[in-house]
Amino acid sequence: MFNLLVVDDEKFAVKGITQGIDWSDLPIGQMYEAYGAEEAKHILTACPIDVLISDIEMPDTNGLKLQEWVKEQSPFTETVFLTGHANFDYAQKAIQLGSFNYLLKPVDHSQLKEIVAKAIHQIQSERELLDFNKTYETYYKHWLNQLPILVERFWQEVLAGKIPLTQERLQAAFELYGIPLNAQSLVIPVLISVEQWKEDLNARDEEIMGYALRKAGAEMILQEHPGCVILDQNGFHLVLLYVQDSTPVPMELDRRCYDYIQACNRFFHCSLSCYIGEKTPVAEINQVVGTLLRMERDNVVKINGVLHQLRDEVPGILLPTAPSITDWFLLYELGKLDELLLRIDELTDRMQQGAARSETLQALGYGLIHMVYHVGHKKGLSIQNMFPHDELQDIDAAIRSINQLRSWAIRVVSTGIEYMSRHHQDISAVVAKVQKYMNDHLHEEVSRDDIAHFVHLNPAYLSRLFKKETGLSLSEYMLKIRMDKAQKLLIESDRKISSVAEVIGYSHFSHFAKMFKRVTGISPQEYRKKFQTNKS
Repeated sequence: MFNLLVVDDEKFAVKGITQGIDWSDLPIGQMYEAYGAEEAKHILTACPIDVLISDIEMPDTNGLKLQEWVKEQSPFTETVFLTGHANFDYAQKAIQLGSFNYLLKPVDHSQLKEIVAKAIHQIQSERELLDFNKTYETYYKHWLNQLPILVERFWQEVLAGKIPLTQERLQAAFELYGIPLNAQSLVIPVLISVEQWKEDLNARDEEIMGYALRKAGAEMILQEHPGCVILDQNGFHLVLLYVQDSTPVPMELDRRCYDYIQACNRFFHCSLSCYIGEKTPVAEINQVVGTLLRMERDNVVKINGVLHQLRDEVPGILLPTAPSITDWFLLYELGKLDELLLRIDELTDRMQQGAARSETLQALGYGLIHMVYHVGHKKGLSIQNMFPHDELQDIDAAIRSINQLRSWAIRVVSTGIEYMSRHHQDISAVVAKVQKYMNDHLHEEVSRDDIAHFVHLNPAYLSRLFKKETGLSLSEYMLKIRMDKAQKLLIESDRKISSVAEVIGYSHFSHFAKMFKRVTGISPQEYRKKFQTNKS
């Protein structure tokens, strides 16, 4: 629950907020009232206040001064300011002091309530992030100090086939590392497959969070039972239960795995599945783990689940036909986002219900990449500029499951279509800016380089762009607008023809006369005489 404090030197203003608004549907625990800054400070000192609603103009200390104090003494409190004056200086100062929002009186109660709800939501998010960071720091320390290096390395070498799995060698290793097994013992492998991280993690953070997953696996899947949790050299997490009289029965092992998955969803912001192998001798563990890896590779439908080797292994079948998306190309090129998103949903829904395999997802993923490059190159656009954050490089993660592929495909087509739309608008804006610049500088000798420098583009690129948009080269356009201006001045003014030439940027009259005749077919004198006579 959250505590709310309302501060105003007018009693009716305070009561109007605390009693005039129905706060029952918000998680507010205590509602406090203060009729001045000093009284508010006493309350803030005595009680934790999450949201502060404060008037700015108060006789003892104004709300801005109070906010300065709050920022020092209660930095996690979110403040909403109220004032009867639309003073920009107040708003600017409130923003500088970190206020959550700023409203003018008389206050719309529904608007104020909505702002308070947003402030509470932000506080909740910040608390969750703080809890996540605390969990992160805790496991980071464990990762540094408690990693069972020798045992993990032994099992990594067993799985990689680097140790001869003879009875003598295994028995010696078990005794050396204190592993409670013998050469005839059985183990149950449980493969943990992380399907998606819901937070953006760099390589170091992902390594630390992976360590946290293994620690949690030891606590929730092994519990008090002998075994270990390791990171294989190929990057997957593996729980090894040493089979003894106390080994949990299959139903109990299922329950532990389900509880573990739910805990990881909640605390580590990831989705994952557990693949449980059958009891196997240590000397044969490679074959069983290999089977679990094939199951994991081919599972593109069931996420956050528990799968068993004997129950869920799929025999070899004919692969489904790769989906055809050729009709998507035109939709993407035309910017038909809604229709394209509908096609993505329909196709992935059919895949969810059918026998989709990893190869099917791979075909669709690479088909979408081909579509993006094909249309982008057709339009002469840079794919690197279109996707500056390497979204297309996420293909391996995207084809991990149908849901991940759906999210990735939606993100890719939305980004591409939005970029193509914006890029077209940007081109038009550049051309309009160039045209205005040329109109404003008719009287000057303006070069292509001058214009390109003004719009911060390469001169050759600008020339191609301008020609594509207008159908005229830069020099042709400058000649056109100069001659249009000259014709207007010759008809509507009594300026000397030499003066008209100077106004539009020609220092030599002969050159002006030559260009004018080239455009109009007659000399400037003949043009004036002809059209001024017609005008009169």
